[in-house]
Amino acid sequence: MLSLLAREYTLLANAVHSWKVFASWPLSRPARPLSCSPLCHAEGPRSRRRGRAPRRRRKTASRSMVARRDRVAPCLCPRGVPESMTPRFNRNTLPVPVRRTRRAVFAAAGLAAAALVAAVFWLRSVPRAVTSVNGEPLGHLPAGVGTADLNLLLVTLDTTRADRIHAYGFDGIETPNLDRLAREGVLFEQAVSPAPLTLPAHSSIFTGKLPPAHGVRDNGGFFLDERETTLAERLQSLGFTTGGFVGAYVLDHKWGISQGFQTYFDDFDLSKYQSLSLGSIDRPGNEVADKALAWLDRLGSSRFFGWVHFYDAHSPYDPPEPFKSRYAGHPYVGEIAFVDSQVGRLLSYLDAHDLMRNTVIVVMGDHGESLGEHGEGTHGFFVYQATMHVPLLIRAPYDVTAGRRVSDTVRSVDILPTALELLGVKAPDKLEGSSLVPLMTGAKKELGLAAYSEAIYPRFHFGWSDLRALTAGRYKFVAAPRPELYDLQQDPTESRNIYPERQALGDRLNQELIALERGMSADAPPPRAAVEVDPDARARLAALGYVGTFVSGATPDRAGLADPKDKIQLFNLMTKARETARHDKESDEGLHALERVIEQDPRVIDAWFMLGNEYYRRHAYLRAIDQYKRALELKPDYDLVVINMANAYRALGRDQEAMAGYRRFMELDPGNAQIRYEAAQILIDNGKLADAQAQLTRALELEPKLAAARNALGVLALKRGDLAGADREIRAAIAEKPDVRLAHYNLALLAEQQGDLQRAIAEYKKEIDLHANSYKAAFNLGRLYERVGDRSGQIDAYGRAIGMNPSFAEGHLFLAKLYLDLEQNFDEAVRLARKGLELAPDSEYAPLGHYVIADIYSRRGRRAEAEHEAARGRALEHPQKPRH
Repeated sequence: MLSLLAREYTLLANAVHSWKVFASWPLSRPARPLSCSPLCHAEGPRSRRRGRAPRRRRKTASRSMVARRDRVAPCLCPRGVPESMTPRFNRNTLPVPVRRTRRAVFAAAGLAAAALVAAVFWLRSVPRAVTSVNGEPLGHLPAGVGTADLNLLLVTLDTTRADRIHAYGFDGIETPNLDRLAREGVLFEQAVSPAPLTLPAHSSIFTGKLPPAHGVRDNGGFFLDERETTLAERLQSLGFTTGGFVGAYVLDHKWGISQGFQTYFDDFDLSKYQSLSLGSIDRPGNEVADKALAWLDRLGSSRFFGWVHFYDAHSPYDPPEPFKSRYAGHPYVGEIAFVDSQVGRLLSYLDAHDLMRNTVIVVMGDHGESLGEHGEGTHGFFVYQATMHVPLLIRAPYDVTAGRRVSDTVRSVDILPTALELLGVKAPDKLEGSSLVPLMTGAKKELGLAAYSEAIYPRFHFGWSDLRALTAGRYKFVAAPRPELYDLQQDPTESRNIYPERQALGDRLNQELIALERGMSADAPPPRAAVEVDPDARARLAALGYVGTFVSGATPDRAGLADPKDKIQLFNLMTKARETARHDKESDEGLHALERVIEQDPRVIDAWFMLGNEYYRRHAYLRAIDQYKRALELKPDYDLVVINMANAYRALGRDQEAMAGYRRFMELDPGNAQIRYEAAQILIDNGKLADAQAQLTRALELEPKLAAARNALGVLALKRGDLAGADREIRAAIAEKPDVRLAHYNLALLAEQQGDLQRAIAEYKKEIDLHANSYKAAFNLGRLYERVGDRSGQIDAYGRAIGMNPSFAEGHLFLAKLYLDLEQNFDEAVRLARKGLELAPDSEYAPLGHYVIADIYSRRGRRAEAEHEAARGRALEHPQKPRH
């Protein structure tokens, strides 16, 4: 669009310039000076006809001519030009009146300019017929738009079934914005996902390759190889400004999916999670849309490729109002309706900025949701249509594509070549995907594509068999320990397995599936190599539970593995446990459910992992570590288990064991900047500042915008006494991420060192306002209130610290001491002191708890008890050395 407008502007400018030049020409042929040809200055023009006398003129004409001759401009003939070379004029070439001539010239020039402008706008108003780079007739683009002007907007809908959208025939929902795209574009009735998991499915969308080819088979623990060239990389190389905006940590840049995006909004703050679980780290769609719209606003006139990912339809389903009330009893549907409203915000922006006329819009689900079909509550376990049949809508500005419905089978891998062809770009040859443009234009009714799908999740997380499927036309074959075959035309819900009666057909499809897999594996990136660990290090890691025996699941031997169909009840029991843990943190129901799973099948890897997370959440860190060790025995490279176990060791104050876990994680994932930051925290706490500096420097090399690491560099400077350097680094972190955790806390510490208590109080308050669980900031705020004599503020601050973290022993002990000093609430003071001692009986502040109780007992005349408590306090202050 921009290039076309520039051409039109140039034409218009040239027209105006031509008019100016034309208007500046001499307005009449001027009379010549005496040095010129006599013919120029004769009393009257001679006739050019030989032998004839000049015609007689009327007197009025003569008088008029004399008058004209007096007003003519000076001669412009070149000086020194021979008379023979000067032009001869007849009466018709004599100068004409200036006023009348100027008017005529201006009129002519104006008409010429108007004609040029009209021509330009006429050209702009004529739709252009376009032929694609593959020779496909695409119809007409809007007037004034060429393929070089087109943008691309890709919207992916996580966990969204096609049959829960109004345009796909579902009357139980209103999706006006998706319906609009269906009316104005192409709706694909049979789009198939390659995997019922977010990261593998998106990797296929962006590479045009299936999971066995691009190598991403699961969420977490897999990375999109840097050697893969994504859609974003291809478009960025062509001058597109690229931006990606995602709603879940499973699409964080650390997994490699951000390749090619100049702007990538993930920014998930992992520090607020006690233990990591990929599916639970997300953000609502309105926040994602906000960031995407702000990015579009900053683009100006740049040609763009934007990707917006909405995660809201993922469980647990909890749509915001008004969708929660509107779809009461159907929260999953309410989530999809909410996502539709966010898609509407994007479309409204394109409308308001006249971008719909030159933007290709692709909306696709990554996978669906079972909602109880085939016994599966959510997704990831099976490859049935409930999770593999996804919506696909493409709205392109080409007029021939508007309002079509395509019934042929298409795949996620077809998005890349299709988008490139619509943008006028030739797609690479080595792709599993094919362009859908012939279906969009109606040039072809079907392409005869076979759709591959896989569910590796049962293998990697439970130790059961994986599943693969091939959908070819009306038939779908599922490769499982007990094979399945379905006629989707007659049985769209896959309720009747016809493999026993159509075994020959099933076996033929199975052979096609095997051949397809064999071809993909030949070009696939090599599986991530196991990290070599020397024997001594392996022994130390094994003692801590970080290393076990493992057979890689990349090329599984399926012989003897359980059929997932036979294990669905255990899977659902685990799903229920996970949801219970999210919604009711005080309930033991989830914990008991996981114990029942392990009773029935002790080789379920995720049952041990989730059980460890349950104990971690209850601060039973030793029991959590035991469960994590069992999980690592089954799968030693399970990175989330490694990091959660390291966090448990850290919570116990066993920093050496925690560092061993962090180092193991860095071996599994050397590009993870976040873990280097976590390791640096331990090194700082243990005074190893140089080692911490090295880890933080490497973290910032890997992720220059990691504000937490920048803030930690400020802490290092603070510990070294470099107050100016500390201030610089901390403020740089805040500039990068205004809500970075502990930044204002550290500025408060800096202000305390500088003696500015009021500024320190203000910074602690900012930290608490930004992060509701900043119990250390609240505790330090209480200490400052004590120094400035604000007892009321002190009570409030200590109370808030305890409320933020009920396990914070120092908060209980210091509030107990404050009540004693104020001589009030003695019963509460005793309770607080005893709770603090229960939480941390051997801490450096434990003697304080005993002395508070002793003082109160003494005041109440309970001298024996008082002396006993005082003796316990003294014993902690001055422990006796053991006798040898």
